[in-house]
Amino acid sequence: MKQSPFKSPGRCSHRQNMKNIKTIALIYALSTYCSACYGDIFKINRIGPEILEADPEVLKNLSYDPPGQDLLSHEQNREAWQTFVKTYETPVRKVQDWYNSITDKESADAAADSFNKDVLPILKKLTGSSAEMKKQVLDIPASPEMQKFILLRILQLQSRLLVIFSPMQEERQMHSNTCYCGSKLLFETILGLTAPSSRAISQFLGSRSETEEDMKATFQEPWGTEPP
Repeated sequence: MKQSPFKSPGRCSHRQNMKNIKTIALIYALSTYCSACYGDIFKINRIGPEILEADPEVLKNLSYDPPGQDLLSHEQNREAWQTFVKTYETPVRKVQDWYNSITDKESADAAADSFNKDVLPILKKLTGSSAEMKKQVLDIPASPEMQKFILLRILQLQSRLLVIFSPMQEERQMHSNTCYCGSKLLFETILGLTAPSSRAISQFLGSRSETEEDMKATFQEPWGTEPP
């Protein structure tokens, strides 16, 4: 039975894990900031910094408040939300299902075989700083408030993937009780020096180094225009 990636015995870098927790906590802090600036619709359900510090995996299956009716009253915003769900939220949920399917060597081998098809595209889609993600959001026609809501949700989705892949890539040895479940194929997929999948994971993790000031600056103007 696989262990929680943040609880693998002694081989994951403590310093790297603490950095990841701080990054996730930063997303929470930004959520609070956006809630104050743009309304309670930005509030995450049932989570606080102390919960993140105690159990970072809480983000893996976290549910969030949907947009408020003030945003969804506009048809353009409703279409934008559907675009977000289809393009970002549903694929990330599939990545979580992919990870949760790894329970033994056979399922780990299958996960390695399906990585390029099921996981790699969404990792590439979500690789980038908040400013780079904002460029994608600006291509979705919506009001500025809805665009800000979608960007914040994308940053939260990035944190979910961070919780999954950072500890996996930190592993340096195979062990039947780790997330690799004795699968050399999955181990090489995640850690192989020349594997495209390993490079994509490294690029995704590296793109998440960002200060609170940088994130806040991303939420400043200019944004889109109000829908008619």
